[in-house]
Amino acid sequence: MNKKITYILLLLFCSLGVFAQENLKDLNLSQQQKELLKEQKQLIKKNREAFKATLTDNQKAILADIKLTKQERQQALKASLTASQKQILAQNKASLKQAKVNFRATLTKPQRQRIKARLKRNKGQSRNNLRNSIRLKRLKKNRN
Repeated sequence: MNKKITYILLLLFCSLGVFAQENLKDLNLSQQQKELLKEQKQLIKKNREAFKATLTDNQKAILADIKLTKQERQQALKASLTASQKQILAQNKASLKQAKVNFRATLTKPQRQRIKARLKRNKGQSRNNLRNSIRLKRLKKNRN
């Protein structure tokens, strides 16, 4: 159930993409840029935990319901959000957007080019990897 909650939250809190997962050495980031990324990662964690703390038992049950497809779970969860939860998500989105703007402002032209090339090269890969891992988990679960 925790993994499903995390999965849904990751979809809600998409930010810089693959920075945390890939090797950043080829970008030659400055210490300031590394700190900004570290702060952003901590912000994402803090926001995720704050949102998870507001989930009701009913909402957790929606996320844990394997009878629903991923899209149905997302729609059901979105429909069940309270005004305060929607406000939390909006605030989280705004703070992440500002953090992205702050980070992008520190990038040099060569860094931007490398990031753009890497994102183009990896387009859709993380989504496909996620889909495949979910399919494998469901297959294993169905076999048991």
